[in-house]
Amino acid sequence: MTLFRGAARLLVTTVLAVPLAMSGSTAEADTRPNIVMILADDLDERATPYWESMPKTKALLQESGLTFTDSFATTPICCAARASILTGQYGHNTQVLTNEGDQGGFAAFVANNGDNESRTFVKHLHDSGYRTGMAGKYLNGLEDHPHHIPPGWDDWNAGVTKSLYTGYNYTLNENGTLVEYGSGPADYQVDVIADKSVKFIEESAATDRPFFWYAASTAPHSPMSAPPRYAGTRFGAAPHLKNFQEQDVSDKPTWLRQSAKARSATVAFTNDWDHHNRMGSLLALDDMVADIVRTLKETGEYDNTYLVFASDNGYNMGAHRLFQKMAPYEESIRVPLVIAGPGVRHGTSKAMVTSIDYAPTFLELAGLPVPADMDGASMTPLFGGDIPQGWRSDFFGQYGGSGLDGRDGIYQEYTTGDRKELYVIDLPSWSSLRTERYTYTRWYDLERAAGEREYELYDLTTDPYQLDNLLATESGRQKYAEVVARLDRRLNELSGCKGTGCRHA
Repeated sequence: MTLFRGAARLLVTTVLAVPLAMSGSTAEADTRPNIVMILADDLDERATPYWESMPKTKALLQESGLTFTDSFATTPICCAARASILTGQYGHNTQVLTNEGDQGGFAAFVANNGDNESRTFVKHLHDSGYRTGMAGKYLNGLEDHPHHIPPGWDDWNAGVTKSLYTGYNYTLNENGTLVEYGSGPADYQVDVIADKSVKFIEESAATDRPFFWYAASTAPHSPMSAPPRYAGTRFGAAPHLKNFQEQDVSDKPTWLRQSAKARSATVAFTNDWDHHNRMGSLLALDDMVADIVRTLKETGEYDNTYLVFASDNGYNMGAHRLFQKMAPYEESIRVPLVIAGPGVRHGTSKAMVTSIDYAPTFLELAGLPVPADMDGASMTPLFGGDIPQGWRSDFFGQYGGSGLDGRDGIYQEYTTGDRKELYVIDLPSWSSLRTERYTYTRWYDLERAAGEREYELYDLTTDPYQLDNLLATESGRQKYAEVVARLDRRLNELSGCKGTGCRHA
């Protein structure tokens, strides 16, 4: 049974069709809808059975909202993915393609593209009268600027220490005051964010302003584990997909062939341990979702609120011998997405949606024009369940890695029995075209000669786990030459697109 009554179903049309009173109007309260975005961290769609740890979220959102089965991150690493979510732009336009360096991290976000913070959807919502707030993870590298508060946020509670990932002993910038949290049960990060979510909704409901809330815990990002109340919960071994620890990588690019042994050792060490922690932290995230929904109902805001549950990027969990994310493979780029709210049909949608679509969607729900520099498209035409003619059938993916021997900016030490150290081996840069049938990737390995590239092509209709690179042999390259030529042209179009050009290409 849907949780949204028929009268509320008219709201999407009303929001998009007529201007509404802004905050401060003496004529009437601003009745535009609220938006709550609950963003998981490193939660993939394929390899993590997340609904097992999130039965409340499944009942409250998935069983009443619209589940997008083809939802993707255009740049599958934390900072770049979140930059695209906030701006509605591809990585080549935000100029944030990884977690650190000239094209990565918070410093690149504010330094590039004329300061991305001036054009986030949050600032647009705030300037139009929305009350805005967040708690949790903002962008990698904010640790070096702990007192910073971006424009457009009314209630700012961002993590400013890397210990945020552990769930304890972290610091939040709470509206300009640095507040340290300890190691007690009450300090567990996801629960603190849940409490702040409840407080923000209660305070916002007492005003005449619509609100946007961004609940951005780091669950299930490694190494966060379950909170004390769930410490005794046990999970089975990590699921192994058909491409787990892929035995034959002879068809893969040079960087993967050369590093396959080291990567396999990393996967073997971390996989079950990581899976157990991930599933445990998701139990807390499930409680947070339930707290948010309960508070919306208690304050009378539920029927006028859009709830979005998503993740910044996916997670490999041993696929192709890879740990973490960053790759153009399905495990890295596929992410969960459920949207529930007024006028949203219950069911599933096979529409191809991406991280650059959130910003224009939220603006359109708020009755605001979508800026010409946003690359994404509003998802509101999909809320009825149908896919309109002309909706995208492909998207552009990219990553700005430093090469075979580089790192992505994340370094952690793990203890299990004897102390061992683990670091994430980076990937070379790549650009990719993901269509409904194919994934076509160009690799730009810094260790190779200038202009020299390697290529991958997978037919997802016959090879959904990307085990057989169709371009690994000369006969394959000849057989698929026409397909590659077509995909090359399209990849070139999207790799240089901007704004409306990306939507209309």
